[in-house]
Amino acid sequence: MHKRKRLATSTRLVPVKKFQPHGCIDIWTDGDLLHYEATGPFNTELVDALAVAQLEILKGMTETRPWASIGCVKQSLLMSPDALARYAEIMRAPKPQGRTPVATAFVIGPEVEGRDIIAPHFVTIYADIGRPMQIFQTLEEAKCWAQDMIVGAVCV
Repeated sequence: MHKRKRLATSTRLVPVKKFQPHGCIDIWTDGDLLHYEATGPFNTELVDALAVAQLEILKGMTETRPWASIGCVKQSLLMSPDALARYAEIMRAPKPQGRTPVATAFVIGPEVEGRDIIAPHFVTIYADIGRPMQIFQTLEEAKCWAQDMIVGAVCV
């Protein structure tokens, strides 16, 4: 794992526009991993705040070595159809040069509300953008897989 400057932000730091976001997502870097800790349920305003916070982190990443993202979902994964559509739109949007992860892991335990309803939509969203994505029940499993994906990208 390479040493990188630690960056952090949260959707709580994004100014509220018209309606209050439901849910919260904290984002931070740890070496070659970009972590998201998401506590739902989520609405469209939260997804919009995520786009702002995520772009802030991506712009702060100055190195271009391969990296992966890990999203840990707490409490609930439920989101409105509009919020899910907005998330898909954000994932399809071009990212700053060199700021796209080689893979994305989600940690969504069986206790997370809406897991079986929403998780298949995330699988489709990531398949549509051609990014490897897996769902795990523990952070340790997600980290191991993400690191393997990074090593695979470096060796290519």
